[in-house]
Amino acid sequence: MPTTSRRRGLDRWFYVGVTSVLVGLNLAAFGPSLIEPSARAVPLPLTALVGAHAAVSAAWLLVFLAQTILVATGRTAVHRQLGIAGVLLAVALVATGPLVAIGEARRGFDLSGDLVPRGTSQSAGTLLSVLFLFVLFGLLVAGAVWYRRRPEVHKRLMLLAILGPLMGAPVAHLVGHWDALRPLAGLIFPIANAVLLAVLPIHDRLTRGRIHPVSLWGAIMVFIWFIVTFVVVAPTPAWQDFAEWLVR
Repeated sequence: MPTTSRRRGLDRWFYVGVTSVLVGLNLAAFGPSLIEPSARAVPLPLTALVGAHAAVSAAWLLVFLAQTILVATGRTAVHRQLGIAGVLLAVALVATGPLVAIGEARRGFDLSGDLVPRGTSQSAGTLLSVLFLFVLFGLLVAGAVWYRRRPEVHKRLMLLAILGPLMGAPVAHLVGHWDALRPLAGLIFPIANAVLLAVLPIHDRLTRGRIHPVSLWGAIMVFIWFIVTFVVVAPTPAWQDFAEWLVR
């Protein structure tokens, strides 16, 4: 096991490294439909609402990356000041995300063509199941803000907010880039979620010798949230009827 000083250094740069990978994952997921728009269901430019949501999401990820770098380099005072912008961006993300999802459900397809291929459609209930992810994201960020004076809890809740609810969309878009992977989406999504959520517990075990309770139980609760949302709630007639009412 690393010494205390080395462990702290590894821990700080771990968050920088993981966040950098997640930013790269988003670039790989959303980049192709912007670079090569011929496969898009709707041509560029993006609608104002979708553009605003994309800008807010990108800004939030970049601010989070900046926050991890500030902590890793010992600039915690600036980290706290920038945290205000992070909270405001999180609120904007929670506000714009559901509106974008509802617009997508009204069309029956996404603008990029990655999630729902051109000429096909999905039910409103399926498309609006992502609303639960924005609720989860908001709860995790709110918990992290509440525990901002307890860094070990705060940073884990913040990273879970990205590893869990925010990574569903890029993973789905990545799968959507290859027709051969689409039939395996039901298998790929839970595996990808489990792998992402396992990152924190594994890191704790390797660097601390034990797993922090937030890393373990937070990851478990997020995974259960996914199962309940997509396996239990989303297919029910009650949710399907509510979703149809919502998009009218």
